[in-house]
Amino acid sequence: MTDSKPGAHKPHVIITGAGMGGLTLAAALLQKGFDVDVYEQSSELREVGAGLWISANGSKVLQKLGLKQAIEAINLPPKDRVVRFWKTGEAHSVYNRGVADSKVDHTLVQVLRAELQRVLYESVVRLKPDAVHFGVRSIGAETVDGRARLVLDGGGAVEGDVVVGCDGAHSRVRQSLFGPAPARYTGANAWRGLAPMSKLKPQHREPLASTWIGPTAHVTTYPVQRNGEEFVSFSAQVDSPHWQTESWSERGELSDALKDFEGWHQDILDLFIESENLFRWGLFVRDPLDTWSKGRVTLVGDACHSMTPYLGMGVNMTMEDAYVLARSLEASPDDIEAALKRYDAARVERTNKTKASSLDMLGIFHNPDLERIETARPYIEKQWSSQAVRERYDWLLTYDATAVEI
Repeated sequence: MTDSKPGAHKPHVIITGAGMGGLTLAAALLQKGFDVDVYEQSSELREVGAGLWISANGSKVLQKLGLKQAIEAINLPPKDRVVRFWKTGEAHSVYNRGVADSKVDHTLVQVLRAELQRVLYESVVRLKPDAVHFGVRSIGAETVDGRARLVLDGGGAVEGDVVVGCDGAHSRVRQSLFGPAPARYTGANAWRGLAPMSKLKPQHREPLASTWIGPTAHVTTYPVQRNGEEFVSFSAQVDSPHWQTESWSERGELSDALKDFEGWHQDILDLFIESENLFRWGLFVRDPLDTWSKGRVTLVGDACHSMTPYLGMGVNMTMEDAYVLARSLEASPDDIEAALKRYDAARVERTNKTKASSLDMLGIFHNPDLERIETARPYIEKQWSSQAVRERYDWLLTYDATAVEI
């Protein structure tokens, strides 16, 4: 399936990184008739035991790519989204589905990261079987004599009409364009894991997206599936003066997790105890960039706007980037630099606002009023009222990367 215009020149696009951004971009460009090559440093797509949720803005991109049926096959949709008190589990519903005065879709798609990556990869190789090149590590990119070059580790380069860095928070492409981007510790450590539902109590089987909140920590939990087996995916953030490495694949110790969440409800402790693996890392932020493009090289996703997970928008912003970039290149295929300026103009302000709004949520999730239930109830009712949720999310969810003006 393509929507290319017959006879139109379509540039050759070089992408580094076969994560969510790189594969979404590749799928969008291939459907539009571009030639695409993706270079990934790993030797294969690797299983990453992490869940993610896709909100309405991200779902619009996947639907436009023709992946609605494939996504539904791996989704475990929640019947409600709730905020819970850390000690007792008392729940407050925050889903705006069906609210009379809200016309915004707050539906969540809940999937394993590896499963979404597989769906995107399969959509790419259906269109170009040899599009993804594994075991190729890039160290930067540049524009030379009107051509874009992806510089490879060990010497050599790959040349094309445009290079896109989809190489994550530690992006070598970003560093080659704009220099070092020092990371600042946010004051919180993150834990994540996957706990098989078969090892958990019956209440964990409820189809809910839950965020447990306390005075110095919070935990987001939701169901996901892999080959028919169901798990609870959890991501936990805790205030800490001591930072861990900035790597979400760094193993953590159960004893440390239980110490961080001492006094919490047993349902949360059970997730740590029963998790297949525990990972722990420090949450860092970088100063926002004013521009992502230089010459014939640009950036997508975490490479240009890595953000905290507190709004659940990281993967959604990445997919938005990818589709808007594909549309920008389609609109100006004979003037790459103009296309990239169009892309920057459409995306930088939105993602930087999202990045800042996400970080602001840490002070809402962790608050002294959450120490005791007597003060927690009014705090939660205020911070997660229908109006507060609309103000926090509606401007994010209504965005349509497939149709927004570029």
